[in-house]
Amino acid sequence: MTTTITLYRNNTGWLAQYTGDGAHKIQELFGTDTLPTSFTAQAKPAEVLAEVQALNPEIKVELA
Repeated sequence: MTTTITLYRNNTGWLAQYTGDGAHKIQELFGTDTLPTSFTAQAKPAEVLAEVQALNPEIKVELA
């Protein structure tokens, strides 16, 4: 199993939910499997996806 980051938007911004192998590390460090990104809710989905993929080339990144 690999790590996946699923990106989704709420009222205030974009969130990254981790699943798979790496999710337990995020859970241990932050007490959750979902972290806020630096993108506001106005950011375009394609831009968010491209930036997060560029920062995490070894992880599968997808939009919800």
